[in-house]
Amino acid sequence: QSSHLFAFLASATAASPSSTTRTHATLATAAFSSPAFHPRRRSSCSPNQQLHQKKMVHQNPSFLISRRENNLTRQQMSFFGDSAEPGFKRINRAAMTEIIEDVANSSREESGYVIIDVRGHDEVQYTGKLDDVVETLPLPYIAQGAFAMEDEDFEETFGFTKPAMDETLVFTCKAGIRSYQSAQLAQMAGYSDILEYQGGANEWFS
Repeated sequence: QSSHLFAFLASATAASPSSTTRTHATLATAAFSSPAFHPRRRSSCSPNQQLHQKKMVHQNPSFLISRRENNLTRQQMSFFGDSAEPGFKRINRAAMTEIIEDVANSSREESGYVIIDVRGHDEVQYTGKLDDVVETLPLPYIAQGAFAMEDEDFEETFGFTKPAMDETLVFTCKAGIRSYQSAQLAQMAGYSDILEYQGGANEWFS
């Protein structure tokens, strides 16, 4: 399934980072909700329940969208299956503040942290950065294999030094969904010291 993921996100992404929009999470949700990714999945609803749901969707199309949004808020959407115990630590606003201050008062090299915002460039431009020490690397580029790029190519493409394997990656996004997915992808790329800020920009700027 991971190969389907990369192909899907690659097709959904434009050639330049500036074209990345906040629709990526929605697109990914739709893709992983499709029967193509779940060929053996069967409905657990009774015939009467299915008929009722079909009528609700026909009469009110927003009914289906609302149900999907509720499901997404109840559990973190994962590219590779839901995991109650991810192989990385999830942090709150207080911890994120401490990390940002640590990097700002010293340096990336001294602190050992690389803070990465995986929102689109347009989203970051709209709200501003969480802090000047936060780098921007939209999720689709991570999904396309950004962490597998050569160091020079990575820096030339994204404008900052590629994270070393012994650095701690700290991911943030809008609301903790894309950062969670990015942490999973970083694990697949070989990184082992990973933190993920759950609250994201929604909490940070509230």
